[in-house]
Amino acid sequence: MTDGKENMKTPLSAALFLSAFLPAQAFGAESAALNAFLKDLSGKLDLSKACVSIADLRSAEPQRGGWRDTEIKPTASVIKLNLMAGAWQAAANGVPFSSEIKINKNNWTGTWDPEYDGIKDPNPPIKVGETWTLEKLTEVMIRRSDNVATNTLIDFLGRKNVTDFVQSAGLTNTHVRHKLSSGNTVDDPENTGYNQMPARDAATLLMLVAQKKLVSPEASEAMYALLAGQLDRELIAAALPGDASYAGKTGELSAARNDAAIVRAPGREYVLVVYTQLPGPQGKPLIQAVTRAVDEYFRNN
Repeated sequence: MTDGKENMKTPLSAALFLSAFLPAQAFGAESAALNAFLKDLSGKLDLSKACVSIADLRSAEPQRGGWRDTEIKPTASVIKLNLMAGAWQAAANGVPFSSEIKINKNNWTGTWDPEYDGIKDPNPPIKVGETWTLEKLTEVMIRRSDNVATNTLIDFLGRKNVTDFVQSAGLTNTHVRHKLSSGNTVDDPENTGYNQMPARDAATLLMLVAQKKLVSPEASEAMYALLAGQLDRELIAAALPGDASYAGKTGELSAARNDAAIVRAPGREYVLVVYTQLPGPQGKPLIQAVTRAVDEYFRNN
């Protein structure tokens, strides 16, 4: 693949997606203390409709804890983390980020407009018939959670290729299976079911980014920078104290509000993933409450 202009029905060759053989310690060790903290937190906050995954990154072998974090729940736009990883893996194997990709009508759907909410977006809306680069499509997919970019990248990268790569990297229960629709049904004859990425897998991907072990150190740094530019900052980011930085990916459906982030601050560095099976007005305060409790835990431990 050299020019990125081939028929969008023909995804990249699976040969481009080399397996990521990682040592077991890359995925962290279970922490009794973190699990006890989350169990105690479930008695203070109603986590009956939430999944929480935590990783303490302050040591070479991260310590992990979870609350129902292996359960299969709606992933929403957090699934886009896998396509981000797939784009960098393709680039590492010779597909230029400058590859030009046409925006086809079959991939058009409703998507979030940050400027509607008063958030300045440096990139213009995507329009059918335009040509965008792989780099720019990946950027807007993450920074403003663009669904049209996502659908276009599913065609370009190949959902099976992306799934195979992230599973080889340790996300064993993750599957990219369908395109995203909002307000209208997208033409997706290759749909094989629901997208799947439990909170623990999302935490694993972000751990690998933070450890500079996803694709390559340079690719991981670039992915971190992209996540740090996330425009939707009303969940984990909004609940963090002023000394903490956020790099993550949010997601929203009619009955789900999710966030998955790397948090860095003096004396602490961790991954926090919170999925809620609640509409935004109820999910938002719960995610913020979990964030404040988790950050306080790391400040004191």
